Amino acid sequence: MSDDTPERGEVIRSTVITLVFTVVFLILGLTFWAWSSPDIIETSPIGILSEMNLYVTVLLESLTMVGIFIFLSVTVITLKHFISGVRAGWFEVILVFITVAAMAWLMFGSAVGGTTAIFSLGFVVYLYWLQQ
Repeated sequence: MSDDTPERGEVIRSTVITLVFTVVFLILGLTFWAWSSPDIIETSPIGILSEMNLYVTVLLESLTMVGIFIFLSVTVITLKHFISGVRAGWFEVILVFITVAAMAWLMFGSAVGGTTAIFSLGFVVYLYWLQQ
């Protein structure tokens, strides 16, 4: 990683972009969650996908939650660096990881929660490799 500090405008632009993507993935996840309710699942797109192949819905919901994790992590890291001038530590990344994995588990169940945790750990490993 570079020791150069980006300009204020670049940091704000990056934060806004990642925050927008976080919100978009969150809205998509909440939509999938609403479509998965027992009252409307027979007529919803999630119900139709589940009838064709259950694993497709698990993959879509997991990838949505991983998208939330990735963009929320980048937002937190950028904001911490912008506000305090200190790069974010592993505490912030692990806190976001636990939060998103718990959200996935509570919203969609253990299959999506576990898959989200595994995919998100892959991104955490990527962040670790970036530090080397």
